[in-house]
Amino acid sequence: MTTKLDVQKNKHVKASKIQKHESDIMTTDEFKDQMLAPFLIEKLQEQGKSFLTKVQQIAIQPILAGKDVAVKAKTGSGKSLAFILPALDTLYRAGMKPRNGTGVIIITPTRELAIQLYDIGKELSQGQITVGLAVGGTSKVKEEQRLVAGASLVIGTPGRLRDHLMNTQGWKTSNLFQLILDEADMLLDYGFEEELASVLKLLPAQQTRQTCLFSATLSSRVLGIKNLTLKQDHLKLDADPLTKTKTRINFEQGYIICAPELRFLVLYTFLKKKKSQKIMVFMSTCAAVQFYSEFLKYVGMESVMSIQGKLKQSDRLKAYSQFIAIDAGILICTNVAARGLDIPEVDYVVQFDPPESVESYIHRAGRACRGDSTNKGTGVLFLMEHERAFVDVLVGASVPMLEFEFPMKAILNVSEEFKSVISTNYYLLKSAQEAFKSFIAAYASLGIKSIFDLIKIDLQKLAQSFGLPSAPRVDQVIQMYKARRKADERKSRMSDKKQSSNQFQDKDEISQDEKVDEK
Repeated sequence: MTTKLDVQKNKHVKASKIQKHESDIMTTDEFKDQMLAPFLIEKLQEQGKSFLTKVQQIAIQPILAGKDVAVKAKTGSGKSLAFILPALDTLYRAGMKPRNGTGVIIITPTRELAIQLYDIGKELSQGQITVGLAVGGTSKVKEEQRLVAGASLVIGTPGRLRDHLMNTQGWKTSNLFQLILDEADMLLDYGFEEELASVLKLLPAQQTRQTCLFSATLSSRVLGIKNLTLKQDHLKLDADPLTKTKTRINFEQGYIICAPELRFLVLYTFLKKKKSQKIMVFMSTCAAVQFYSEFLKYVGMESVMSIQGKLKQSDRLKAYSQFIAIDAGILICTNVAARGLDIPEVDYVVQFDPPESVESYIHRAGRACRGDSTNKGTGVLFLMEHERAFVDVLVGASVPMLEFEFPMKAILNVSEEFKSVISTNYYLLKSAQEAFKSFIAAYASLGIKSIFDLIKIDLQKLAQSFGLPSAPRVDQVIQMYKARRKADERKSRMSDKKQSSNQFQDKDEISQDEKVDEK
């Protein structure tokens, strides 16, 4: 690991050095044997794609057979092709023409993911199938013209699709025979329940169409989406039933235990040393992404981009497109970029702020070494000393981890310059203060309170990693956090007491039964 990170290996929990051909997502099944339309096979061969991933293996044939499916599949498993290929094949064999209107609709949670799927569909269809896009932030008039003229496959976000279904006269959906929901759990997480329910209600009757649902989880909430009724004989498919929480295998991952006051200095040193690499840095809040990205640009760091929920969609798309196109650069982002978006050839995924859960860690880590990339990716998780137990949680979930250590002498000592820049720039100062406050609020809401305990953080030291001379006031957040902790502890004690009482009662009943038997 020394050659990759310029750090020392400290503790070895589990190594992850399995090569690509031992990948736990690939199979030996080939696309040429899937009875797909010849033009699709030719394009896949041209792209160098020969073998199916597991999700493609279990999903393509049932979808081609017309079955309703609910597929559990992680990001990076190859699921996009698992539904786009059958959709295009079915449209082609049905002889769908623009005059017939739309035969397949794919609903996705984000504009970026919709555009990505649109590009995949356009490339694979090679003009054989007309593909349309319906997302916010683009010309609605042009979208209307395309839909009315006839788009056999339409990919869009819930809000824009609802808008068109309600207001675009002449968009023909009466021949719709397939509906696909991609990242269904994220559609709910992003608050699209109402829009999604409206879209489903406005589409043709459920009995006349095939429904395919893809999600990282198949919870009752996902399967219970309003107005979505999977047929009684639908199939539940799990792309990875034996390795529920394993991350990518051509991927080495580890963590750094870092003092709160050194967090940014270590990150800054790492980014400077790896300036010729492609790096994603995950942070927990929009304010933190905004502050650190602006600061790094201000001090001359090259090719720094950012994606976070409060940016305009056009700005997010621009950053996404730029990062895909470059060979070296830094993308600082929140979890909005952690799922769905296909960003190939990422060298490092840095989780600067702790993830909300093991699942969140995996979704973030999945950005590196996607699909059939032969390049080795590396994940680095920043933890403070009191958070060390989170490593045991990850290892318990079959996530292999190394402990990395930055030698103190390797850390660039720019703390005074850092503080000077912040103190003399009003905008950066206010941005740093907001970033600090948002970090504290986000940290207070994390699960696993026994590990991510806000009270254990030295706020004055943490403030130094935001270039601040002292910690901004966050009294209200701290008070609410303490109140919640007390309430949780009280609830836990009451639960333990009740359980103890029930056990005593059970023992007493057993004792009485024994007396009866003796008589």
